[in-house]
Amino acid sequence: MDKELYDLKNWAIETLKEYKAELLVRKQVTGKAPSALKKVDRFLNALAVDTSGTYADVLDDARRKGLSQKELANMGRNLEERIMNSFRVLPDDPAHHMYSLRTAGDLIQNVEPGVREMGLQILKDEGYILGNVRENLTSLAEATHQGRTGKGAELKALGDITVDKTKTDIAHPRGTGDPLISRTIDYKGIKTPEDFANAYRPLLEQQKADITGALKTEAPRREIISGFVGEQGGPKDIFSTSRSAVEVKAGRDIIRKAPNVMQRAYQSMKLNFVGGKAMLSVLPTGLLPVVGTGFDVLEAKEKTERAAETQAPLDIAQAAIANVTAATAPIPEPVSQGINFVGGAVNFVIDALRAPSKPVTDEDLEFTTM
Repeated sequence: MDKELYDLKNWAIETLKEYKAELLVRKQVTGKAPSALKKVDRFLNALAVDTSGTYADVLDDARRKGLSQKELANMGRNLEERIMNSFRVLPDDPAHHMYSLRTAGDLIQNVEPGVREMGLQILKDEGYILGNVRENLTSLAEATHQGRTGKGAELKALGDITVDKTKTDIAHPRGTGDPLISRTIDYKGIKTPEDFANAYRPLLEQQKADITGALKTEAPRREIISGFVGEQGGPKDIFSTSRSAVEVKAGRDIIRKAPNVMQRAYQSMKLNFVGGKAMLSVLPTGLLPVVGTGFDVLEAKEKTERAAETQAPLDIAQAAIANVTAATAPIPEPVSQGINFVGGAVNFVIDALRAPSKPVTDEDLEFTTM
């Protein structure tokens, strides 16, 4: 990490730590945690673990424009959402951090910056890549993410079922993203990069075991979906962490039109369910709704909520576009599908352009240099 990026990152961390301190005082006075506290805490950790310059452009803009602490926190969270959503292969999928941003709680926020950066490099050399970067993000079924059936149209069609977490390998079996789990680590005792790596490594090793089990459960679903996308001329192995945002979108556009494939993919996972159901194939086998509808409705909901919160003209415009796109998704006739495609494309481009301060390239969309 060069000195300019190092200084920029630590400026943002110290700025947000001051804001967090104010919020904690407010919590103590009122007895209620301010809604911004979780957002600030999450962005603090995302910044602290980042070694790839993910936020370099937006942080540089924020400092030059003199954004407030609240504006800085909102900007970071919004960018994180856009990065994560870009790698969701299916509408019901969350984008999962293979190594959680908040695994080590306050440790990564408060340890001496030089110790942290060198400690992170030790872990990176061992293969532990943290932060909101492509290598640390994968698209999971909600069933293998937190053992839930999710809210997407493709799972609603399969019925109201509950995953038995005691019998199914899932990525978050113990709430590994909860900072309260790991704040017992005394960051004041971390004096060297080796201390940092040694304190952090056991937590990362447990998460590695968790995601390995979840991916094993997911393997049949991924094989069916990736195979279908490849047969249709799309990117092969669409779930690979080497696939860029542009490639994931290309695969998503193919699979969203294939409800039969979606159903077959979910039926292949052989999940264990509460109530004695051994696998999804015992559930009703009627055709699923068009999967694209789930994507478009979800996007419309997210953009509408953001517009209501910010009242920003561009957010309002994007919400309007997203709602038109969602309304036309289930209508098969060419004009409606044309409107649907154009609306989705316009919002995708706007999302990509809003984050960086320079023209978006294919390299930017891979989120390795943003």
